[in-house]
Amino acid sequence: MSDDTIVSLSDVTVEFGSPGLLDPLRGRTESGVRAVDAVSLEIESNDVVALVGESGCGKTTLGKTAVGLQRPTDGTVSYRGQDIWATRDGDSSATIPFEEIRHSLQIVHQDPGSSLNGNRTVLSSLGDPLRRWQPELSAEQREATIYQVLERVGLTPVETYATRFPHQLSGGERQRIALGRALLVQPDLVLADEAVSALDVSLRIEMMDLMLELQSTVETSFLFVSHDLANARYLTERAGGRIGVMYLGKLVEIGTPTEIIESPQHPYTKLLRWATPELDPSLARKAKAETPPVRSIDVPDPTSLPSGCRFHPRCPKMLPPETVEIDQKAYNEVLDVRERLDDGELSEPAALLATDDPTQQGLYDELFSVELGGQNREVVERALCAVLDDEPEQASELLRKRFESICERSEPALPDGDHPVACHLETSESATDSSDGRTDGGAPED
Repeated sequence: MSDDTIVSLSDVTVEFGSPGLLDPLRGRTESGVRAVDAVSLEIESNDVVALVGESGCGKTTLGKTAVGLQRPTDGTVSYRGQDIWATRDGDSSATIPFEEIRHSLQIVHQDPGSSLNGNRTVLSSLGDPLRRWQPELSAEQREATIYQVLERVGLTPVETYATRFPHQLSGGERQRIALGRALLVQPDLVLADEAVSALDVSLRIEMMDLMLELQSTVETSFLFVSHDLANARYLTERAGGRIGVMYLGKLVEIGTPTEIIESPQHPYTKLLRWATPELDPSLARKAKAETPPVRSIDVPDPTSLPSGCRFHPRCPKMLPPETVEIDQKAYNEVLDVRERLDDGELSEPAALLATDDPTQQGLYDELFSVELGGQNREVVERALCAVLDDEPEQASELLRKRFESICERSEPALPDGDHPVACHLETSESATDSSDGRTDGGAPED
C-alpha cells in the first residue's frame, strides 16, 4: 500500500442470507449468496476506477463496501491504512476518528429522485451536510457555500435552482444536485453507483465530463459502477484510470482502458467487449455477424456457484486436460453434451431423435458436428451407449473422467501486476496448445 492509497480492500468477502444457527432446525437449508468473494483492490488519491459487469455480479456491493456503507463478512477495508470497521467498533488505537472517515467517503446513487427528499428545496437538502460537518458556519455562510457548489455543477442561476423542489428538476439536474451534495464535504472518494445509467446519451456525456472536471478541480477520487463498458471507457480514458471487470462476485481482470478494450484477456471481458455496440457501421455489422464468444447465455445460480472458475460453464475457451488431444470446437461440444446430461435433457433419446428406435450413430450425429477420433471417440461412444441404456449418470461420469478440465477443478487467482487476469489460460502451460496446436478434430493419439 502506497502513501497515496485512500481506500484499500484486502480479501473482502460480502455474503448475504447466510443461514443462522437455528435455521437447519427450522428446515431452512438455503445457502447464502456471496455477492463479493475475496476481492482485493486499492484506490489511490485522485484516482478513477470503473467497475463493470452484468447485473448481479457484485459491483455495487463492492462499491458500497469500499465507502464503508456495507460491512464485509470477511477481509478488511482500510481508509488511509486504518481499518474502517475496527474504528467503527471503537478501536482504541485508531488515529483517524470514524466521523472523519464517514464524511471522507461519499456516494451518488443511481436514482437521484429517490435520494432527494421531495418535500424539501434544494437549499434545504444541501444545507444538512453542512450543518452536520461544519456546524460553525452561519446560515449566510452555508447559503453562500451551497451557491458556489450549484455554480460548480452547472446549475445557474443558482438562486432559482436553490428554491426548487426535486419534482421541478429534470433527471440530469437532479443528478447534478446529488453530485454537488456529495462534494459539499470535500470527500476523498465518491462512489458513483450507476450515476449516469438513467440519463440519455447526451446527458451521460455531460455528467461524466462534469465528474472529470470536478475530479481535477477538487482532487476527488471516483469509484464508478456501470454495466456499460462504453461509459467506463469514456470516463477512465480521459482520467487515466482503470477498469475492473467483475463476474459472480470475483474481480477477474483489471487494467487500463486500452488493455481492457483493445487487448482483453479474460474470456468474460472479451464477451463484454463483443456485446458493446460499435459506432462504426461496418464494424457493427461485422460484430453482429460473429458468433457470440460464449457457450451459454445463462448465468449460474449465485446460491449454487460452479466449482473452479466461475465462468467455466459459459466459457468457449476451457482448457482440455493436458493428456487429451482435441480440437477446441470438439471439446466444447463434448462439454455441452455432458452439461445436457447433468441437466436431464438427454434422458429421452427417442424423443430427441423423433424415432422409436434411436441408435448410437443417430445420437452422435444429432449431438456432434465434428468427427472425433481415437480414444476420444471411444469414450463418447461408450457414453452414448449408456444414454441409450437409460443410464445418464454413468454417461456423464465417463465423459467427466476423460474430459474434465482444470477450469472445473481449480479456481484461478488474480495475480499481482499491471494487468492481472484471473484465468487458467494465462497461467497454464497448456494454454498455447489449446489455442494453436489442437486442430486435428480429435484424431487418434499415437
